[in-house]
Amino acid sequence: MKYKNYSQSPLSLKGVNREYALNIIKTLYKIKRTGWVDRGVKNPETVGEHTDQLIILANQYFPEISGLNKMLKIHDWPEADKNVGDRRTDVFCPKNHRITKKRKKILELEAMKDICINLGYSGKVIINLWLEYEKAETKRAKIAYQIDKLQAILKAIDYQRNGQPVVAQEFIDCNGDTIQDPILKNVLKKAIAYM
Repeated sequence: MKYKNYSQSPLSLKGVNREYALNIIKTLYKIKRTGWVDRGVKNPETVGEHTDQLIILANQYFPEISGLNKMLKIHDWPEADKNVGDRRTDVFCPKNHRITKKRKKILELEAMKDICINLGYSGKVIINLWLEYEKAETKRAKIAYQIDKLQAILKAIDYQRNGQPVVAQEFIDCNGDTIQDPILKNVLKKAIAYM
């Protein structure tokens, strides 16, 4: 399996810690995004591929924000845990496997603690970065969160254009209002114009 440049090395990890982190990343490239699977998309994007797209967007629009790429690289790490996976909380998710946002946060926090405890000092850095993302209070975290939501909308538009069973408007309705940064709002506006 070939791994993408963007997600391979989240921090300067070496030895056992690096191998452990790479195994997490390998797992993320195997997990298909549930929202696409539920909709019947052929060859759906994986969590790892999603992360690659986030890094591309960050590099294109916000290269000046220190630590943004690192934050994006680790933001979905809890999904590598078999008890977490790529779980959905949105209203369009079938009720039989939808979970609450509160429950998802609890599961992801526990998974991230388990992951980071195996990474020594780097684990402390990573969990603090992940917690910053989850709180979405800093400029970096707010931008990371918006890029995450924007990428899902852009992917939905792409799938819809290519005849996949996706209604991009669902994603726009659910997440469009979370895009507040002027640069990202402009990207969204242009994407919607070409739907």
